[in-house]
Amino acid sequence: MDTPKDVAEKLQKRYQGGSVRVSILLDEVDSTMLFDALRILELHAKIYIQRIPVLQERKLRTDLQSSDFVYFDSFPSIRRRTLLYRTAVEYGDFTINHVLGCAHGCTYPCYAMNISKRYGRVENYDDWMRPRLVENALDLLRTEIPKYQSEMGFVHLSFMTDPFMYDPVNSRNNPWIENRTLKIIRKLNSHGIKCTVLTKSKYPVVLTEQEYSKENEYGITLVSLDTEFHSKYEPFSPPASERIDALRALHEAGLRTWASLEPFPTPNIVQQNLQEILDSVGFVDKIVFGKWNYSSLVNEFINLEAFYTDCSDEVIGFAKSKGIPYHIKKKTPRNTKETQSLFHELA
Repeated sequence: MDTPKDVAEKLQKRYQGGSVRVSILLDEVDSTMLFDALRILELHAKIYIQRIPVLQERKLRTDLQSSDFVYFDSFPSIRRRTLLYRTAVEYGDFTINHVLGCAHGCTYPCYAMNISKRYGRVENYDDWMRPRLVENALDLLRTEIPKYQSEMGFVHLSFMTDPFMYDPVNSRNNPWIENRTLKIIRKLNSHGIKCTVLTKSKYPVVLTEQEYSKENEYGITLVSLDTEFHSKYEPFSPPASERIDALRALHEAGLRTWASLEPFPTPNIVQQNLQEILDSVGFVDKIVFGKWNYSSLVNEFINLEAFYTDCSDEVIGFAKSKGIPYHIKKKTPRNTKETQSLFHELA
């Protein structure tokens, strides 16, 4: 009699490189045996399960349902005509968004999700949380790097997705997205192009290896240490403490690190001590700070301008005391154009 491991091996061999809906698999294999086999494959990153819907009763699904799709040694994908482009973000240069969507489910609301929904790239929040890789990203890079190399100071990953996206179902970085991101960084670095990277997830230690440029700069988004805030506004990303620990490991290995304190919440969202947040990332080489936009709740806070002015002053004072370069973003009090070249100086 077959075991779940036997069934897993048979399914992997039969559907290698393809995808199939769970309802089809249920016609072939007993449900209990099937779910055990798929769980084995998922834990070993041999399959990706696209859960539809992602959420049920506002909770992340970890079970299997007949509506789900199983990708065997593959990942949901889209194709694009272009990849590299010059960003309008003030401290950026060129950027890459090699994934559509994000599994972190942030509810700030997420600017990237709203833009993608507006332009018909995703249908809704649940659709946004089912990421898709740009399957021809490396092919596009091969043609676009020579085209733009003379213009590029650096390339940022990413403003419209997370390059080291977390897999909350299995409590790890998404292995397919992480692998693609690492290949992209190596490709850019091999042409002498520096990368700046920003994640709300955890950095892999492999970035300390020699094939990655020492000029790269690795950052995390950190706007609160409060666990209730994390559960409500960044529900499916790893806790702040895990992000900080992973970033610190890169710092201790001699790599350049930075922190983005944006979008920073007002006290009517969460009561917190900005100094504690700054102290938690006091080891970084650069700091970016910005207010929380696109939220009626933030705008309801009394003395909004004074609050963000005080926060900016505190960030500036902390950065100067530590000798850390900083940038206060546009629409945030104390913004200055002089600091917008924060990442250009070593390019």
